[in-house]
Amino acid sequence: MHRNGVTEQSWASWSTSGGKMQLERVHHSQIAPQNHLMCAPRPRRAIILDAERSSQRVLRDDLVQLGCEARVVAEIAELRGELTAADGPDLIAAEYRLAGKRLDDLLAVVPQPLWPRLVIVTAYASIASAVRAVKLGVGGYLVKPARGDQVLRAVGYSLPGNAPDVVALQDGSQPYLSLDRAIWEFLTQAVEDAGTLSGAARLLGLHARSLRRMLAKYPPPR
Repeated sequence: MHRNGVTEQSWASWSTSGGKMQLERVHHSQIAPQNHLMCAPRPRRAIILDAERSSQRVLRDDLVQLGCEARVVAEIAELRGELTAADGPDLIAAEYRLAGKRLDDLLAVVPQPLWPRLVIVTAYASIASAVRAVKLGVGGYLVKPARGDQVLRAVGYSLPGNAPDVVALQDGSQPYLSLDRAIWEFLTQAVEDAGTLSGAARLLGLHARSLRRMLAKYPPPR
């Protein structure tokens, strides 16, 4: 079925002759000791909200290869229908800037208990909007193009390896920081200025636990 030039995808899954692919859990020593984060359960059903067919396809194929069922919708109204289904998703990767929509429009559709399993994947990124999204309780905020492993990490499912913290320009000129690294530096600077994590949380209008979670989520790869 085609809607607004986008093909509605059916549920897809990936398996081997031995059954569903099992993701490798990282050893505890690979997780920063100050994080105290448990490895979240692997999402099994994902919804991708995006009107761009190329990014739809890449992210869907990634998630399928990582053992998730994945379905694509192109409009927030379609997402509402998927969320009311009996077998609704336990992971949502969404571009909220669709046809003039804003983050608040997306959050009005997604039930609040699902916000920690919602990952914003957007082409209209900024540090201010990323901090606001996480402050509201959204699971993660990524810049397009985002891959399936990044989305899973954003909701707390640990995978080996790290995304690069520097993104090279297409013409090969001076590189710039990825948004993940920029967010981490912004938050780290706030902690340094305040002297304590709880003081920085007050300056940013965050709960200390939320700030600790954000710092744990965006460590710069070394």
